[in-house]
Amino acid sequence: MNDEAATQNWRKQMIWGLMIIAMGVAFLLDRTGQFDFGHLWHYWPLLVVIAGVSDLVPPTTAKLVLNGLSTITFGAWFYVSVEHLWGMGFHNSWPILIIMWGVKVALKPVLEKYMGNKE
Repeated sequence: MNDEAATQNWRKQMIWGLMIIAMGVAFLLDRTGQFDFGHLWHYWPLLVVIAGVSDLVPPTTAKLVLNGLSTITFGAWFYVSVEHLWGMGFHNSWPILIIMWGVKVALKPVLEKYMGNKE
């Protein structure tokens, strides 16, 4: 494993570990009645967005950038669909996923040329 991959792996594990700890603390405080997180659970798709951001920081490979952008878009789409923002739900917002897929396919050669084709 090269240094870039080790750094990326370390960063991802740190972010996920901290998120799991925060979720555990939130559940504990909610269950013991010390804090009501009831309204905050609507925002759980933001965890998916955070996972995508962890792929983007730092943007080391085209694959990580594309995966990060896809994950962020998916998390945002899921949140919009669950909360019915702008009148969108799962039944009428699914074309966004096709658009995301097309953007990913179109950006791949551009990013690989710009960043190099390293895995």
